[in-house]
Amino acid sequence: MMKSKNAILCSIIFAMTFNFISSSTDAADPRKPGPYPVGVRTEIYVDQGRECSTTNKDRTLVTEIWYPAVDASLEKKPNQFVQFYRGPAGLLTFSLALKAFGGDMMEVNKNFKNVARRNAEFRKGNYPLLVFSHGNGGFRHQNVFQCEYLASHGYIVVACDHTGNAAMTELPDQIVIYNKETRKSKFSDERPNDISFLIHHLIKMGKSNNHFLKGGIKENQCGILGHSFGGYTVCRTSEIEPMVKAILPMTLACTLSKEIMAVVKGENDKGEKVKVSKEDIDKIKFKSCPVPMLVILADHDKTVNELGNYLSTSYYKQGNNEKYLLNFKGAGHFTFTELTQINPNFGDGIGSDKDKEGNVTFEYSDALEDQRITNEYSVAFFDTYVKGDTSARKFLDKNQYKDEFSYDHQK
Repeated sequence: MMKSKNAILCSIIFAMTFNFISSSTDAADPRKPGPYPVGVRTEIYVDQGRECSTTNKDRTLVTEIWYPAVDASLEKKPNQFVQFYRGPAGLLTFSLALKAFGGDMMEVNKNFKNVARRNAEFRKGNYPLLVFSHGNGGFRHQNVFQCEYLASHGYIVVACDHTGNAAMTELPDQIVIYNKETRKSKFSDERPNDISFLIHHLIKMGKSNNHFLKGGIKENQCGILGHSFGGYTVCRTSEIEPMVKAILPMTLACTLSKEIMAVVKGENDKGEKVKVSKEDIDKIKFKSCPVPMLVILADHDKTVNELGNYLSTSYYKQGNNEKYLLNFKGAGHFTFTELTQINPNFGDGIGSDKDKEGNVTFEYSDALEDQRITNEYSVAFFDTYVKGDTSARKFLDKNQYKDEFSYDHQK
């Protein structure tokens, strides 16, 4: 069957826009999408013997994988938002969850921008592994913009729904909705253990003759990144998982305890309101991050607030490896997520804040521009510390956008 003129034109425009030319001399330039088309697929993994705190069954993780794909994949249409769900029940349940964010599933699906081709053929090669961790009540595909960009630069990027802590998880035998109990400090290692499991399981799958990633993962090159509660997750994972070479926490960087959770939530495990000061935070002695880190914060974050940023900065300062801190000006907690596409008026980093009368009280920075910059520094950081590409430091070791964020680098 002949392809339509529109399909051909879309493929040409896509290829030109994303510069997917493998022989390009500036393919490693973090300011441009990488040289590879991107594929995406959903898989389900079971960590047998580890009990899930929400289902009381073996811990089961619905996992998204973004990866370098063959050039011929550009002939396929980009992935649709609804394709992140396997069945009607999952789609319906997440449609309801999406309303809590102010989004409409059909509108989001119609307008959702991404470049990955679902179930595209894997591009044979050997690539580093990155694992993304979503925020509290978030979802595995909340940072598509970032996961795709990294995959285009030659990374295999995986992200799971942290079952019970995700907005909704579509397991084979049940639908699991968000359970606020998973925020309690007694469950604080469940998410880091998810990340550790994914690292080892994906490496195992890469060695299997029956998996599409056969021979495709460099097991000695692994990094992790996360947003909000996912920021905590990657910090904690770096302490318990020796495979991790570098971490990139966004909007929250710390390890967890009852005292620290009181800072983040403003309440203790019993739900009682607590008042915490900067002096209290100054007394916290973190276990120093054992690997290089890039911390990304937002100076108008209304979710973790000023104290949360102070906490993250304290954790950053106590790190004893090479480290970077970018604090975006006029950005908020959700600047670095796909809520830009779900609800452009969500607030806290997206659109503007308004008072009860609907008057604008604060205009946030351009979230899409901040995401573009985040992508560039994400690539430069992981290229430097996961791939070992020293040329990437030319970009990373400098504030390329002084009007957009404050910058700190300590060796």
